[in-house]
Amino acid sequence: MPEVPSSARNLVRLRWLLPESADAPTLEAWHARLSAAERATAARFHFDADRRAYIAAHALAREMLAEAGGLPAEDWTFDIGRHGKPEVAAAHGLPWLRFNLSHTRSLVACAVTAVDDLGLDVEDLARREAGPGLAERYFAPAEAALLSAMPPADRHAGFLRIWTLKEAYVKATGEGIGAGLDSFGFTLDPPRLAFAPGGVAGWRFLQWQPTPRHILALALRRR
Repeated sequence: MPEVPSSARNLVRLRWLLPESADAPTLEAWHARLSAAERATAARFHFDADRRAYIAAHALAREMLAEAGGLPAEDWTFDIGRHGKPEVAAAHGLPWLRFNLSHTRSLVACAVTAVDDLGLDVEDLARREAGPGLAERYFAPAEAALLSAMPPADRHAGFLRIWTLKEAYVKATGEGIGAGLDSFGFTLDPPRLAFAPGGVAGWRFLQWQPTPRHILALALRRR
């Protein structure tokens, strides 16, 4: 593996933006950074809000990779992992560079780091609340019990806190939710991985609200 630049070691870059606030020239500039395949994907979205979020997220990822890896934003290409996780294409010769992105209609975010496994997830607190029993069906029993013990007014945010941590974790491992959301579990305040098939050593989790409306979770496995 090529040597990791000293400026990138142990550094996690995280950035988010609100696609709804972008004016037409900004959206056009974001669109110009995308590949032909990404532009085609953007054109297929039925709702304008979904299209804007997709364009913003992928343009943000390209901008951050350009800053970290030195290639122009428009030149980045990507390989797709075994479970569908995008990675920087091997042809770029930067196997140490890692990134992950997540978006809702109202907020997009991207994180970039070197060597470490990385996962990111954002959710909108304005989304529809989970139905009764959903946590009991899909979460680990201890997580479901944690939610049940919360005041009813706090359970929606509590559910999304656990959900974003789980999504960030499976994106970092590259396995996706097919591994089973009840096969690993979290505690909150601070967010920690309580148990997982591969163990909990080396994992770090950060979680906060970048805006009053959103929850963001970042999973990092130090190597």
